[in-house]
Amino acid sequence: MCQLMVADQDGSRSGRGARMRGGRCADQRPRRAHAGFTLIELMVALLVVAILISLSAPMMRDLVTRNRLKTAAQAFAEDLQWTRSEAIRRNQELFVTIDSATWCYGISLSNACDCRLTDPRDTTACALPTAGEAVLKTVSGQGFPGVRIAESTFGGAPAWTRFEPRRTTARVGSLTFAAGDRASLRVVVSLLGRVRICTPAGSVAGYPAC
Repeated sequence: MCQLMVADQDGSRSGRGARMRGGRCADQRPRRAHAGFTLIELMVALLVVAILISLSAPMMRDLVTRNRLKTAAQAFAEDLQWTRSEAIRRNQELFVTIDSATWCYGISLSNACDCRLTDPRDTTACALPTAGEAVLKTVSGQGFPGVRIAESTFGGAPAWTRFEPRRTTARVGSLTFAAGDRASLRVVVSLLGRVRICTPAGSVAGYPAC
């Protein structure tokens, strides 16, 4: 018999018997179990997280590489457009020279500049005279890891294109950048000096197919 304390009419407390239910007093409530993870549950959760990370890592690397591919193609296209505008402003022919093997290109007054050189005072460096001084105008593929020059239809060794100021024409050709096994973007220069970007076989979303 359990003792249940109740208040009498005069305010005093006395113990009364309470019936047992399921091995405990009827007035007693079951204690709530403490929530938590067992060691096995924790190990299973960690295993699931590890599997998800291993599956998503290649996708993340592919996404980063594709973004670098887009950046490289866009940078080259913008530099071509800038060269065209600068040739008109200076009223002077300007050249863009591409070294596919080294993965660099540069802008200069001739088609024989070396984009590997870093001293603008070198007579063969890709540089432009600005305010009486030679200013280096080169871009290196080191800034775009995982991206390579896959193909160039510009003639010459190294390849080059030219923008003329009067007729605003250019030397026709294209340069294809690639990343991974499938993704590629092509920068095309038309006879009228227009620059566009397309993707061979539609390998990169957001660009028209070549």
